[in-house]
Amino acid sequence: MSKKLMTVLLIVMLTVMVGVSVQAQDETETYILGVAQPFTGSLGSFGEDFARGIELAVMQMNAELEAAGNAVRFEIASADTEQTPEGAARAVQTIVQTTGAQVIVGPLTTGEVLGAKQFADENGVVLVAPASSGAAGGIPGDNIFRVIYPPDNYAARAFAGIAIDRGYENVVVLYVDDPFGNGLNDSFSADFVAAGGSEVVSLAYAPDAADLSSEAAAVSAEIAGLGENTAFFCVCFLADAQKFLQVAQVDPILSTVEWMGIENLATAEILEDAGHASLLQNANFVSVSFASTTTPLSQPFIDSFTEEFGSEPGPFTNYAFDAANIAMLTMLVAGNDGEAVKSMLPFVSNHYIGTAVQAYLDENGDQAVVVYGIYSVNDDATDFVEVGMYDGSSDTLTFEG
Repeated sequence: MSKKLMTVLLIVMLTVMVGVSVQAQDETETYILGVAQPFTGSLGSFGEDFARGIELAVMQMNAELEAAGNAVRFEIASADTEQTPEGAARAVQTIVQTTGAQVIVGPLTTGEVLGAKQFADENGVVLVAPASSGAAGGIPGDNIFRVIYPPDNYAARAFAGIAIDRGYENVVVLYVDDPFGNGLNDSFSADFVAAGGSEVVSLAYAPDAADLSSEAAAVSAEIAGLGENTAFFCVCFLADAQKFLQVAQVDPILSTVEWMGIENLATAEILEDAGHASLLQNANFVSVSFASTTTPLSQPFIDSFTEEFGSEPGPFTNYAFDAANIAMLTMLVAGNDGEAVKSMLPFVSNHYIGTAVQAYLDENGDQAVVVYGIYSVNDDATDFVEVGMYDGSSDTLTFEG
């Protein structure tokens, strides 16, 4: 072959290669990221804010992919779980069957997650749940990954330790009758008695109840019957706790006994009602939630969210942002394939530094890094302040002062 012919062939080959490269850059590959959250019901405001956190993560990821010349782009497909197990199953199924999504961020509560579990497992769909923490969701080998918030058996130990430290002999628990509430109530009851507590009386209420006046009367009667050194523990979603407080603030027992409450009650929103704020302050209310630790990503997330949506992110919205990033990073490594994502996600998650804490998963696919803050109402009853910490690795409580 002559040098002239070889030169011509090389030019042709290079031209073809450049053409293919330009074509590849022009064509994008779309990965669908499902979002299954409660947009209605008492947790609707959480679901809507979670969706915004996920949207922000997708916007940022797509901008970085475009800048890097990567052909992949993420699109969101959302559905309302209606805050029920059945609604969650329908939402996940609808997203998968209409878009082909293999990875879904959500659902929110453990009841919703378990409702969607069978479909996800049977169809190779991965659920990346930002805030589910009920003990019933800790199942090895399934397609559910709870990547940020740790399981509630740790919170139960923290609350039991607080109760013993405060000298409570008995505790009356009002809990939502779903997998989350049942699990936390059972764990707390066992831990409190094992630590030296005397008696736990547990009363359930139906999820998303229209009224809790009868439950308030029952709780009040139980506290009165148990006598001194008895406290109240509210394992209630925020909207339900607000309904309960409307009755409690005029009840002579409930308005004077000391209170504990789960993490979603430690929000300034519950203090916007002056009567509620006064009761909780006088009740020496205490809650357990993530410690106010920060990472280099904490403030940039808040700033970006506020700039994009015009208000600061609500409670736990950063968990949805982090869960979406873990999901997308895994898909970029493993492809748009549920089984490959399931295999790769623990590795990616265990190398992810989030907006509040490092993600690190246990054998159940649950967050294993546990550092809680202990929160009480501040002096002017406008917000909550951290007054102590709980270290899950050593099962120890420490208090300020």
